[in-house]
Amino acid sequence: MDERAERLARGDQEAFAELYDACADRVHHYLVVRLGSRTDADDVLQETFVRLARTRSKLANVENLTGYVFATARNEAIRFVERLGRQNRLRAGPTAEALFEEASGDDLQARESAEWVAASLARLSPDLREVVELKIYAGLTFREIGEVTGLPQGTAATRYRSALETMRGQMSKELE
Repeated sequence: MDERAERLARGDQEAFAELYDACADRVHHYLVVRLGSRTDADDVLQETFVRLARTRSKLANVENLTGYVFATARNEAIRFVERLGRQNRLRAGPTAEALFEEASGDDLQARESAEWVAASLARLSPDLREVVELKIYAGLTFREIGEVTGLPQGTAATRYRSALETMRGQMSKELE
């Protein structure tokens, strides 16, 4: 068990600051991709850490804090979307600007690539897209993705490979 988890469970504010510093940027990027909005991601990130603080006693038994933080963020994103009545928001897919800084830059080829990736991700099923978001944008391992989504590790890996093959197929068709 992580020593930091025990400190978090006791309400050690330094431990929360360490956890925030270790995870917040990755979680925020994941939430921007998931929600398609930096403002919404800011709100959900804040709610994620508020929930972690409120339920800190549960943290003493957590073996993988990073996975737990991402699972909490995922659940908060779902609650956020439901609360606002925007059921289609998660299915709409991220914009190129949300995914890549290059999408708003001067390099035409980089902008086109970013737009292609965003469009390709939007065409994936929500299950496949979520695994790609967690792997690429959140930097999680397949084991951590399994912990976040409740999937077996092998299923997470299979969905990731399937998503990449689907995207490659889309690219091949577009290049023909």
